[in-house]
Amino acid sequence: MSSQQHTLRVPGELPQVPVLCDFVMNVAQTVGMSHDGIYHCQLSVEEICTNIVEHGYRFDGKGKSIEVVCEQVGDRLQISIWDEAPPFNPLLRPEPKHHTSLDDITPGGWGIFFVKKFMANLSYRYEDNRNCLIMEKIIIT
Repeated sequence: MSSQQHTLRVPGELPQVPVLCDFVMNVAQTVGMSHDGIYHCQLSVEEICTNIVEHGYRFDGKGKSIEVVCEQVGDRLQISIWDEAPPFNPLLRPEPKHHTSLDDITPGGWGIFFVKKFMANLSYRYEDNRNCLIMEKIIIT
């Protein structure tokens, strides 16, 4: 049985990312998520939404939006992030090489690596000319 959906749509601009993070943190608190779980949700939303603005919208999100939909589904909080950037599935990115020396580490891919570690389940789809990344976090009180 699913509960009420909570939705927030903001302009696709960097100053709006903290607004989305606060929104998700409030919903996570409302469903009784643990402090660590709330933090993981906040970090994951921040990473994905920042990437949308920087890479998807190339810092030009005027007229474009990011929409976040949160819903408790059973023992999980489902967070869907929708954007209007060109199709891109971040789950297909190769994992960064983390067994190399610090001098040889290349940037890129670390954010989605941590999102994969923090969340219980991730899925992606492209629908109605929008990307949708769905993240699920088990609600542990």
